[in-house]
Amino acid sequence: MALINDSLINYPWLIKAYQQLTLPLANGHGHHALLIKYVIGCGENKVLTKLAMRLLCLSPEKNEPCGQCHNCQLFLANNHPDYYVIEPEKNKLSIGIDQIRQISTKIYERAQQGGNKVIWITNASLMTEAAANALLKTLEEPPENTYFLLSDIDNGQLLPTIRSRCQFYFLAVPDLESSISWLKSQVTSNKYNDNQLATALLLNNNAPFAALKLLEAEQWQQREQLNNKLQTCLAEHNLWDLRDSFINQENVLMPLNWFCMLLNDGLKARQKSGRFITNRDQVTLVRLIASFGTEKIIKLYALFREAREQLVTITSLNQELIISNLLAQSEIIINSSTN
Repeated sequence: MALINDSLINYPWLIKAYQQLTLPLANGHGHHALLIKYVIGCGENKVLTKLAMRLLCLSPEKNEPCGQCHNCQLFLANNHPDYYVIEPEKNKLSIGIDQIRQISTKIYERAQQGGNKVIWITNASLMTEAAANALLKTLEEPPENTYFLLSDIDNGQLLPTIRSRCQFYFLAVPDLESSISWLKSQVTSNKYNDNQLATALLLNNNAPFAALKLLEAEQWQQREQLNNKLQTCLAEHNLWDLRDSFINQENVLMPLNWFCMLLNDGLKARQKSGRFITNRDQVTLVRLIASFGTEKIIKLYALFREAREQLVTITSLNQELIISNLLAQSEIIINSSTN
């Protein structure tokens, strides 16, 4: 994992999080195990990397890592012997028990640099049950001067026994208005209006970095092309023509997710809750979807969610077959007499 050697000064929501996470350290009451939940793309790696550096620093200044001591220099060089990052090994989807056992053996040894030891377990819910149970034994009897950072997405599931041994912290995203202001400072041109910026954020649970990635020319263009195609296909009641728009994508889940969110917006419009729609830059398309009626929208949403679940959980299924079946069934729903 690459180190992020920059200040948090340009990320005010991360400054607040860092201050809250490190205040107990300044008061001498730092917990030995932190469970930090986050929304993907909120800048989690930036704040967690700085927190790890602070824990390893020998001479923190006002609760900031000094950046000058030998420990800080080793950390910045990505070469600190008392800093361990645990994540799924290459070509594996989980964190295995052997990875936890290897770390457990090392951390009971004396710190090589004479300070703290820091173990950062990323995507902690990806630990197998055996790995989590092995970690639990260490959390129950932690060695001195050892800190565990467990980070995970907001809906990740950890064993209750692991959660109970950790101090919980949720890394909140900034409010929509603040995020829009931040995006404007990051986007060099004025090519996006406020509705487009808000949409990019709402599509990503208000996570600023994820929204900024969506606004990259290629991804934003891909979304616009899909929306234009949807407008035409829905108006003509011909969803089969969407086949190439879904299949010929590097990540087929992305357009599926976008369409599901549009369907959600259609339901909101039906319920006179238009001010809560996500796709604020696609009002015409949302109104078109709403015109199909609540029953059809709900059926379409269920179909698309089921297809997405199959693509995520059953790797042996043929992707092209799933999409083809999805669109064929969707077209039947669109052209049915129910409203």
